[in-house]
Amino acid sequence: MDVTQTCTARVKPRAQVDIQAVVANTGDIQLTIPPGLDGISGNAGTPLDESDDFVPTLASGDVNGNGLLDVGERWTYTGSYTADTVDMTDIVTVDATGPGGEAVSDLAPCETDVIQTPEPGVIVGVQKVSGEVLFKVPGSGKFVPLTGTTEIPVGSQVDTAHGTIKLIAGLGGGRTNSANFNDGLFKIQQAHARNAYMTLLLEGGNFGVCRTSALSAMSVDAKRKRQVRRLWGNGKGRFTTKGRYSSATVRGTHWLVQDRCDGTLTRVLRGIVKVKDFRKHKTISVRAGHTYLAQAP
Repeated sequence: MDVTQTCTARVKPRAQVDIQAVVANTGDIQLTIPPGLDGISGNAGTPLDESDDFVPTLASGDVNGNGLLDVGERWTYTGSYTADTVDMTDIVTVDATGPGGEAVSDLAPCETDVIQTPEPGVIVGVQKVSGEVLFKVPGSGKFVPLTGTTEIPVGSQVDTAHGTIKLIAGLGGGRTNSANFNDGLFKIQQAHARNAYMTLLLEGGNFGVCRTSALSAMSVDAKRKRQVRRLWGNGKGRFTTKGRYSSATVRGTHWLVQDRCDGTLTRVLRGIVKVKDFRKHKTISVRAGHTYLAQAP
């Protein structure tokens, strides 16, 4: 016996989640599925709380109407439950018996993304705009693809080397702001405070290429400008992109922060960016069409 399940992919808090479970007899004997909880049951991911359990009902599949799951038959069950305020994983379990009374069982989980309002220092809204976007939440060992719109914890890492992501930052009180970012690897940082700026810390890159031996075949000017990593930003909101030697803080603009062998370069295509030079301990306003290089030691 094989159980598969589909469910509503994304819902508002306390909304209805619809599920569909398909039970297939993949063996060579008839199976009996008792009615009710003894045969098929659904749990909304809270094994110690029975209040959200539900019993899927048979919708189709019993072709000859004999009440038995015949060899090769696929029975379709439907059901629903009420979502909580956080992401949910429901599990449908099927217990059946063969002619000799032997037990056969299988189960199938299904994840539902519950919409949450971005909160400063806690969660950030994310939406794939184009290309391939990967993210890794704190405590996870691997990056996974971002396929649509969801929320991820502050502290997550995002890889936009081959795509563009829209970040929706919480300001508190249900207010948000957003901007698009692409062409870089970064970690999301934000204080747990109202109106806190969201800082995107550039990560990755091999600064070993800046060693003299690695650059020996290049001209002096090319050595200085050798790129290590970068990140483009475009949009309105309280965002800061932070490189090795400077950070760029914006309100609404299109800008680049690029770590190079000779320092951190900020380039502004639209609007005004305030650049904080870490070594010189000063802040410079950079307007559209201009750049600023915070020089490396």
